[in-house]
Amino acid sequence: MHRRTLVMGGLLGAAGLFGSPVAPGFAQPAAERPAPEFVGLDGWINARGPLTLAGLRGKVVLVDFWTYSCINCRRTVPYLNRWQSEYGPLGLQVVGIHTPEFGFERAHRNVETSAREFGIQYPVGQDNGFQTWRAWSNWSWPAFYLLDRDGQVVLFREGEGYAREMEGAIRGLLGLGGGAAHPGDDPDLSRIATPEMYFGFKHPTPQDPAQLPRPGEAAYAFAEAPSPRLNTYQLDGTWFRGNEALALHSAKGGLRMRFSAAKLHVAAASPAPATLRIRADEGEARRLPIERPTLYTLLDGDRYGEHLVEVEADQPGLSLFSATFG
Repeated sequence: MHRRTLVMGGLLGAAGLFGSPVAPGFAQPAAERPAPEFVGLDGWINARGPLTLAGLRGKVVLVDFWTYSCINCRRTVPYLNRWQSEYGPLGLQVVGIHTPEFGFERAHRNVETSAREFGIQYPVGQDNGFQTWRAWSNWSWPAFYLLDRDGQVVLFREGEGYAREMEGAIRGLLGLGGGAAHPGDDPDLSRIATPEMYFGFKHPTPQDPAQLPRPGEAAYAFAEAPSPRLNTYQLDGTWFRGNEALALHSAKGGLRMRFSAAKLHVAAASPAPATLRIRADEGEARRLPIERPTLYTLLDGDRYGEHLVEVEADQPGLSLFSATFG
């Protein structure tokens, strides 16, 4: 499964929806297929009751597989909301299928809170057991499936960068002409040079090898290595590396990360309210409160290039899940 990856999707074919996944970056054969039903969902948000594709027959449907700590998913919400508002009265229904990557994304309260914060205006089904994910042979966040009025999947795209194309396809299915362009819908992400990082041992982690990254509890020190190389990070303090995350066990701890982008987002949590001290490129430090498990922005800049971000935590309990860039 590929999460938050900026990949080139293609038209959906037999190998895409009903067989083995197609490798990212390759177009899929153009062939319509009936969409599978929504199955095994754990409840709905923004819906009076369970939705079914059979019940939506006659509408143009856009299904979005997403998860709330995914920055690539979050950036699509504004135009999904706009499409639901503008084209909903004309026959479009946007449906979000929230399939979690991390354990904290299974909690209904967390998903509901995030949907409210993002201002999501369309129904969202919780797919905690990955049953709808598997039924659709999906494998990435976000992933978009556009269905015609007969329930046939006519367009499939993975990742960001396809808003203008998808809106054109929606308008075509609704019998409308060309619409006005919205340049901000498809941001230029070509200058992001650092891939997503994970902190748990479920995935390979780019911790500085001089620190001997390992599962379980271990003590690390910045003094073990010089400043981190590009696309790596270093730790200070005692940390426990579990399946999904790193958890700070010592009274204090630190993180240093070097990357190439303009923004840094980290999926993090703390069992009790905590405040992180964050310094970017040896500038002035700022403070960031951390508590509930969600995505936090550590650097929100507009200068693309190499950056060094240093994080200090002054109490145990901080958990780090992943880092993504913008």
